[in-house]
Amino acid sequence: MRRPVPDESDDTIKIMRGAPIRRRRLLKPLLAGTGLALVPAAFAGAWFGIRPALFARPVSMNMQTEAEIDASAPCATAVSTFALDDAVIVIDFPDLATQGLTLDRIAALVEKAHLPRERVLTDAELTQAIQASGETIESYYYGHDYQAADLAKFFRLAAAQNIRLNAHETWLHALLLQLGWLSPGSRGAIITVPAAGAVIAPDMRAVILHHEISHGAFYTNPTYRAYAESFWYSLTDSDRAAFTGFLGRQGYDTDNTELMLNETQAYLIFTRDPRFFNAAAVGMSETDIARLREIFIANMPDFWLRPLANAVLPVAAPATQCPGIPAPPPATFASASPRDFCRICAGAKNRGFSCA
Repeated sequence: MRRPVPDESDDTIKIMRGAPIRRRRLLKPLLAGTGLALVPAAFAGAWFGIRPALFARPVSMNMQTEAEIDASAPCATAVSTFALDDAVIVIDFPDLATQGLTLDRIAALVEKAHLPRERVLTDAELTQAIQASGETIESYYYGHDYQAADLAKFFRLAAAQNIRLNAHETWLHALLLQLGWLSPGSRGAIITVPAAGAVIAPDMRAVILHHEISHGAFYTNPTYRAYAESFWYSLTDSDRAAFTGFLGRQGYDTDNTELMLNETQAYLIFTRDPRFFNAAAVGMSETDIARLREIFIANMPDFWLRPLANAVLPVAAPATQCPGIPAPPPATFASASPRDFCRICAGAKNRGFSCA
């Protein structure tokens, strides 16, 4: 999930409630403005080698509602089964950096524009792709969602290419083995959300989770997937072009029709926050957006997702400063000294991590 990106010919993004916001870099990295995409080779090897001590142990999963997940403030990665659909697994990350290190390479394979669909990127290629997009490991996506088949494909390709996975990706592989999702024909979806912090405000976290839950339903409920597809093709050519243009500016692969219609349902219906989605960002009127929402919700299949279409979001937990990890140096990791990086490793060790 990404924020709207303004058209290059327009220096403002107009939001629903009136005053335009001057364009600025809104997608800042979580770690005090640092850009992990610019990590020098020596530091990158150490950073990607940070690994939780519990990677080899089975992951414990509780069943949680949307409100329970929103109310949490994890200082370590937590995994839960979504209460309304046990085929949806929610990974709650303590920060954007951990989320990115776990899933950005999968995002590059599955849905990022102008990247290969049948080959996993190496570390160097992933770093280059993230840097070329103008983002960082933290801001590549604010939330992720993948169906079991795409996750299995990623790990199959990585093995065939002898890609050396980082420790966070290795942890995810172990989780999928535990779930049994690496076998052909497996059905399930992983959705993710980062903890509230310096970049993600508590109310933003709630919006991200709500958006991602709709993706979980899309992947696990064939009737809803078919409905979203029929809605997409019921749109006028100009409406489809408007959503495709919006999603293309977010970095999504516009050649992937299923991705376009999946993201359209998630943004249009389940992302009622002008910081992430608004009529002006799509180039449509508020009236048109309201009309499309009304049509979509009126004809939705009657299952657990439908009440969430107009639901008031739960109150999210306040942002917390997790102990153990000191603030990293300012600017970018490219300017960080070995001593600065050791400070980060020292903080990681305090949270049960080790630096390779």
